[in-house]
Parts: sequence; C-alpha cells; structure tokens
Amino acid sequence: MSKLLEPFEAKGLRFKNRIIHEPTTLNMSDPQGYATRRLAAAYGAIARGGYAATIVGATCVRRDGLINERMLGLYDEDYIIEFRDTVAEIKNNDSLAGIQLFYGGLIPGLGSTVPLKPGQGWIPGTVAWGPSNAYVIGNPQSGVVPTEIYETLVEDYAQAARRAREAGFDFVSFHFCHGSLPHTNLSLLSNQGRTDKYADHFLFCEEILQRTQALCGADFPIIPRLCCDENLEGGFDIDYFAEHYAPRLHALGVAALDCTFGSMLFAPSRRADTHSTEFIGPSFFSRKVINLENIQALRARLVARNIDMPLIGSANLITPDHLRTMVDEGGADFAGVCRLSLDDPDFPNKILNGREDEIRLSTHTGASLLQGNIFGKGWAGSAQNPNFGRDDEYRIHATAQPKRVVVVGGGSAGMEYALTAHEIGHKVLVLEKSATLGGAMDWAGNYPNVPNMEMIRHQPTYHRRMMEKHGVAVRLGVEATEALILAEKPDVVVIATGARAVLSEVPGLSAARAAGQALTLDEVMSREGPRPVGETVIIWGAGEGAELAIDLKRAGKTVRLLEAGPAYAPANYIGSRAMVIGIFLAMSGIAVETGKTLSALADGEASFTLADGAVETVKADTVIICQGRAPANDLAAALTGKGLVVQTIGDARAPRSYGNAIHEAAYLARQI
Repeated sequence: MSKLLEPFEAKGLRFKNRIIHEPTTLNMSDPQGYATRRLAAAYGAIARGGYAATIVGATCVRRDGLINERMLGLYDEDYIIEFRDTVAEIKNNDSLAGIQLFYGGLIPGLGSTVPLKPGQGWIPGTVAWGPSNAYVIGNPQSGVVPTEIYETLVEDYAQAARRAREAGFDFVSFHFCHGSLPHTNLSLLSNQGRTDKYADHFLFCEEILQRTQALCGADFPIIPRLCCDENLEGGFDIDYFAEHYAPRLHALGVAALDCTFGSMLFAPSRRADTHSTEFIGPSFFSRKVINLENIQALRARLVARNIDMPLIGSANLITPDHLRTMVDEGGADFAGVCRLSLDDPDFPNKILNGREDEIRLSTHTGASLLQGNIFGKGWAGSAQNPNFGRDDEYRIHATAQPKRVVVVGGGSAGMEYALTAHEIGHKVLVLEKSATLGGAMDWAGNYPNVPNMEMIRHQPTYHRRMMEKHGVAVRLGVEATEALILAEKPDVVVIATGARAVLSEVPGLSAARAAGQALTLDEVMSREGPRPVGETVIIWGAGEGAELAIDLKRAGKTVRLLEAGPAYAPANYIGSRAMVIGIFLAMSGIAVETGKTLSALADGEASFTLADGAVETVKADTVIICQGRAPANDLAAALTGKGLVVQTIGDARAPRSYGNAIHEAAYLARQI
C-alpha cells in the first residue's frame, strides 16, 4: 500500500496527502508585481485538484531581483491585500497555502537577447550579481554584492515572510536554489574570495531563517527549497550538504526540506551521463524520477547523522507511479510536482478516486507554447490544457440553444473541439477516415528507439478515453465528403483534417511510391499498419526527419540524413528537443548532409542535386521524404456558402504544433 495518500504532520501543519504543488513561476502578476484574479483562479484550480499543499511561485522580496517582468512581489504592505484572494482560493479548496520568496542574484539577464551593461539584468532597474563574479549565469560581467546589501536583503526576506503570514499563508518557502543569490552563497564555486562574514557559505540563508522566525514566531512553519548537490565539478555534493548545511538547517527547526539538485552556474557537470541542469528542469529526454537516487542518498546521509527532517522529492514525476516511487522507494515524505499540475490540476483527486486512466499525463513538450516562455515575456501555461490560466473565463456554461456539430477529423484539434462542444451541450458527431482516433500525435510518439517519445502519445490517449467516457458520437473509417456532411444537417462543420506530407514534383516519385521505395514520415511511423523500411535508408529533410534518423540507426539500419537547406533547422514543433537531438545525431554518427535536393528516383536509386549543381546518385532501399506538411482543408472551400458555420482548426488551418491545435479548438468551441 503506497504512502502517497496518507496524511502527514509537521510543525503544526497537517497535510492531507503527500502530493505538493511545487512553487512555479506563472508570470500572472500585474506589471507592478501585484497578485491578479488570473493568478488566484490558476492556484485555485490547482488546490481544487486535491493537493496537500499549493505553493505560490517565486515572489520577489526586492524589485531589483526580478528575472522577468510579471513576477510577483511582496515589497511593502500594499501587496498583502492583493494576495488574500489567492490565499482564499487555495485554502477554501482544502489545501495548505504556501508562498516562495525569491531574489534573483546572478539570474537576471538570463533571458536577454541583447548585450547587457556590466552587472545589469535585462529588465531596467535589475541587477546581476553574486558573492563573486567567478561563475556567472545571466550577465557575463556580473557584479559582486556588498556586505551591507546582504544585510538589508536579510531584512527584506524576513519582512516579506511577515507580510505573507499576514496575507494568510500557512507557511513560507525560500528559493535557496537554481542560481538565486542564496544558492550562489551556498555554492563552493561562486562564493569564492570573500573576506566578510558571508564567506561562511550558509550564513546568508541562516540569517534569513533566523530573522523570519524573529518576526513571524519560532513556530511559524518554513519549508525552504535548497540545492542539496550542485552536481558541478568543484561544487558541493550530497555528502558536503549533509555534513555542513543540513545540521544547521535542522537546528533551525524547519518544517520540511524541499530538495532540489543541480545548478545553473556555468561550470562543467560532475556527471558525464546527466547535465547538472537536468536535475533542476529535466529535458524531454531525461530519465523519469531523475532525482530518485539523489533523494535516497540524502536520506541515508541524514539518518546516519540522526537528522530527522521531512523531505520533498521532485523532478520528472510524470505518472502516479512515479509519485509513488518517490515516497515509497525514494524515502521522500512528499512528492512535488509542477508540470503535471498545469497539464491536469485534478490529478491528485483522480488518483484518490480510482480514475487514474483519466489523468491528462504530460507530454513534457510545449509547456508555455502559446503564452510564451517565462523568461521571454510570457505567462506559464500548458500546451495540453487550454483551461489553465483561463480558469474563470473558460468555465463551461451549458447552452440553451444546442447546435448540431460535425467535426471532420479525430486528431488533437478535432477531439478537443468535440469534447468541449459536447460538454457545453451541443450534439456532436466526429467523422474520422482512419480506424482509430489520434491523428499526428499518435504516430509522432511511435519512435521505439528514442527515449521518452511515448510521452507524446499521452495526449491522444487521454482524448480517446474522454471521448469514450462522455459518449461523443464517432464514426471511424469514414471518408467525409460534402454530401455525407450535408446529409447530417449540421449547423456547424469543423474541419480538423490535419495536414498532409509535402511531396515535390520529382521524376520517378510516383513509381517509387507505388513500389514502396519512397515513403513519408507518417507512413513509416504509423501505429496503424506502418510501411516497412529497408536496410539502407535515406531521409530527405532533417527538420522533421532527425528523430527518425536516430531511431532507425539505433534499430540497425544504415541511414543518411540529407537536407536541401544550408543547415539543420528543426521543425517548429520540435521545440526544446532540438539541442538534445543534435547530441543524439552526433552520438549515432549521423551527419546532416546539407545542400542536397532530391531530383530523381529510379530502380532503387535516388539522385540529389548538390548546391554546386553536381548530381549525386545513391542506392537506397527506402527514401523517406520529410519536406514539411501542407493543410488538408479542401472540404472547407467546398462547404463555404452552404448556409453553415465552417471553422477550420489545427493543422488544417496551418501546420503548427499540437498545442496550437488544442488551444484553438478550445477557444472556437466556446464561440458557437
């Protein structure tokens, strides 16, 4: 029996289960850093989902510590009242309310695309500085914090904590990690050469905690989030943390330790197999429950020193089993999540109520797809969950005038639209030409030899389950025609037919396709009757085909990756995977051969025209064409002018990402 749903008590706090929403920067303040109604609704949605505690993300204690424009602040008394709505939303939903206090330190400037003045961040009035400028993050010429500024910051942190308590928060968290000023003080790398009292690496953190207890009372719960291992060459490790930092932390009587690992400092990672930053924000390809061994090692070191301190373990917990692993095998008292909270805020209640198959598991892609990255003028959102951050305005209201809606296409856009319209009360029919629902997301997650690609299928799996649960009418294996659609007498027709592969006018292409020599990406990756691939393969189009090249090479095929352009340019939906894909290509011995344009196919050979006009002919069992996608929306034009409302969504409008498709569908379904 898992401990995940068991209650836990610490420092006067009663946690109803072991699931914590980790502090996440949402960028939903107003321009001055005040809490907004959007923020309250977002955290209310999370708390309503069943979390034991909901921690509001990084909130600045001084304005010059900002790392982006819409960070929350608690600079003075005016900010208290604006937080009360957020606190009420969290606590009314039976979740403990926490808030994380923050000061940027070396991070300001990280998101800048322009040269920075020495010591300055990219937001006017902000500073990039640390205990030294030996190692930097945001500004290559960071400043050094004077002793007196440290002392005023101690007071700023503590006064912000007092304000948080007055606003009604049950506890405070402190951001002592990930490159913030307190973390760089803890660091053996960045805190070098000081001759004042802050040469003591832990003193700044210690003074903040002590002054907070002086202002808020010794019994006021504090749950600091600390880096417990820098995972950098020359940085402190778990053994050092357990010997030098944990005893002083424990002596202060913190309610729990929110454990994080890894560092943003520009120094070589200690581990060859895992970059230090992966322990902070795991990439798409990082292993699941990435900090499991770190938590186990920390727990063992603490037990050996008779330090009994509750631990929160987090990072890359994608499924309920991952959370259970963290608390049952890892030795953590709590499992902390972030991304899953945005993709499905209701997942704790779904675990509790035996509805785990209804959880919208994270695809780990496009977390801020439409709203922009939090370091790039955007607020945090979910590519999969269009409601997050719009919880007030997207609340479903039943229609008094149900309409007949025909959705053509059962991919991400079509299913999201169908489910939303059905929930509103419209009569919905989905027509899908293939034998299964899922669309491009279904085959895009079908790379057996590339790690974690199966996560992409989490979204169509969720959509299919919801379509089944809610009884949305679906006809599979149906080629929708104008006559068939009109026969349904619809009020609204939604063209969600996706996109088709672009096939150039190449001599011999038709014959090669008929013979099975020339294929498209989706034909090879289809989970519904994939086309066979020979032993020698040419993939033409690196932007879309790079992951396929890696997959086939790892499957033992002989692969060449050719590109017509001058350089490898990832397709727009690849996103943050691009950098690691480049590493995988190099590890697999695959070079992107640029400036090569397919010019002919014949008798098991492919001819390519080079940039200088020369022609190279190569033998290949299979040529896979990955030249982008074009909208498949012919039906839209045919139905226009027939007295219907016609909406074209997703890739049928313009090939983009699944996040665009889902958000577009959710918006338009609410307009009919």
